[in-house]
Amino acid sequence: MRLYILTLLLFIAGFYSAQAQDVKFTARAQSAVVVGDKFQLQYTLNKEGSDIRLPALQDFQILMGPSTSYSNSTSIVNGKVTRETSYTYTYILKALKEGQFTIPPATVKVDDEKVSSNSVSLKVVKGDAQAQQQNQQSQAAGSVPSDDDLFITVTPSKKNLYQGESLVLTTKIYTKVQIDGLSDIKQPELSAFIAQSLQGQGNNSWSMENVNGRTYQVNTYEQKLLFPQKSGKITIEPTEIEFLIRQRVARSRSRSIFDDFFESNYRTVKKKVRSKPIAINVKPLPSGRPEGYTGGVGQLSMKASVNKNDVSVNDGVTLKVVVNGTGNHKFIEDPQIKFPADFDDFDAKISNSISNTAGGMKGSKTYEYLMIPRHAGEFTIPSIKFAYFNPKSGKYETSESGPISITVAKGEGTAESTSGIIRSNVSKENVKFIGKDIRFIKTGKTLLKPTGTFFIGSLIYYLVLLVPLSLFILLFIINQKRIKDNANVSLMKTKKANKVAIKRLKKSAQFLKSGEKEAFYEEVLRALWGYLSDKLSLPLSELSKDNAGEILAKSDVSDEVIAEIMEILDTCEFARYAPASGTGEMDKLYNQTIATISKLENQIKR
Repeated sequence: MRLYILTLLLFIAGFYSAQAQDVKFTARAQSAVVVGDKFQLQYTLNKEGSDIRLPALQDFQILMGPSTSYSNSTSIVNGKVTRETSYTYTYILKALKEGQFTIPPATVKVDDEKVSSNSVSLKVVKGDAQAQQQNQQSQAAGSVPSDDDLFITVTPSKKNLYQGESLVLTTKIYTKVQIDGLSDIKQPELSAFIAQSLQGQGNNSWSMENVNGRTYQVNTYEQKLLFPQKSGKITIEPTEIEFLIRQRVARSRSRSIFDDFFESNYRTVKKKVRSKPIAINVKPLPSGRPEGYTGGVGQLSMKASVNKNDVSVNDGVTLKVVVNGTGNHKFIEDPQIKFPADFDDFDAKISNSISNTAGGMKGSKTYEYLMIPRHAGEFTIPSIKFAYFNPKSGKYETSESGPISITVAKGEGTAESTSGIIRSNVSKENVKFIGKDIRFIKTGKTLLKPTGTFFIGSLIYYLVLLVPLSLFILLFIINQKRIKDNANVSLMKTKKANKVAIKRLKKSAQFLKSGEKEAFYEEVLRALWGYLSDKLSLPLSELSKDNAGEILAKSDVSDEVIAEIMEILDTCEFARYAPASGTGEMDKLYNQTIATISKLENQIKR
């Protein structure tokens, strides 16, 4: 009995809670319809209402409505009662003419208050009843649909762009027949591009479009973000898709009125369709690249800051550099920073907050550098310059951080200099400067030695003086050579190329362990391209699969090693978009890349 009363009280509490909920009056309809076709316009209300009124609908005819349906549900979770009520009002409308229309909000009375719905947008496209009738007759006869009934298009968002600038490649399916699925897909090689999958693609929503007077069901099959890696005229070969089409088979004599409900009255046929080839004109980046250019193309900006400007000796300082905007973020090299000589600096920790969209690669890339000052004083990090090419203006632009000042104080336990002053436990008046005070006369016995027996002036004395001088001259020569080598950026990059490649491959090893396939192959590509760029003293933007082999051949690299490099590049490009690879294949590629870089290191002598 108590349980019954408790349940009743909870139900009553839930009922009043539902009464107090906000009123929601929602309108919805399909996004596209054909002229003359019927469609539903539905309004949903979460409380009981009355006197529903539609707006004026001059471009539509109301054929029926409203038909009303009602539903409710009650749930109790952790003692909390939730009751949902829904009233649905359905109208049947007919579109009278083509165009883009917006149905204004409807109104309904709830508790003597007028509540408005949202507006609804829909597109009305031109119909082709005659073509539909011919299509039905064609299917009934069992023939393969024509190219006008089913085709695909591959469309670039732009056909003229700069090297490194992004474009979106969109593949759409247009059909007037019922598609059961796909049996085969052949996509073109995009070796001249770096391709990225677009976020949010793969939804199977269909819409309607009228093309040359015919109405089609349209689906966006795929979208890719492409970054051209070389200049010139590039042709994207056609995409080829084989469709499975479900057709109804006509019978000369029907044995039963139920025959139409069975699968025996249908068959599946295959139809292969191809898109048209696409010509893309890629313009090279202008000459005269400014200081601080690291391969950025797009609309970008850069900011730099430190987490604190006042520190003590041996305290860590974090320098954060953030590149933000729309551009080729993943292919930008690290910014060029001149750290103070008295600071120990470490490799950057890089984090990405990037999304691939139809507007390009958007977001930010953050570099965090740890610095440790070893001496006290006032230090300045020179203004960090980040140069990039802006395709909209057709010019190089530079974003600067401005100089960053850091004050380093002496830490606890650090020695203090005495400036040549002798300190003792005496008063300030007794502190004397060496060489300025009268020396005391020594008393007592003095031991005299013959001339020539003193250490000062002897051969050993002069040899001892000569050794430090020789060491100083030797260190000076070594330091000058080091400064000269550091000034030759190309030479330093060449010497460090192998170390940098191995360091990047270590990062790909982390992705290998965690099973992040796309990140692993992308990092292997970056390591190999970065190694070739540094070793051959060429900007990354001037390297491509087409010219890398020729340049390596001129550097006396064997054909076998060149073939291995090309095989690694092809494997990485295809593996990122192929079905998931096994860990064994990824591990084999990792070891092959290390071995190939070692062979290159032995063959390229720079």
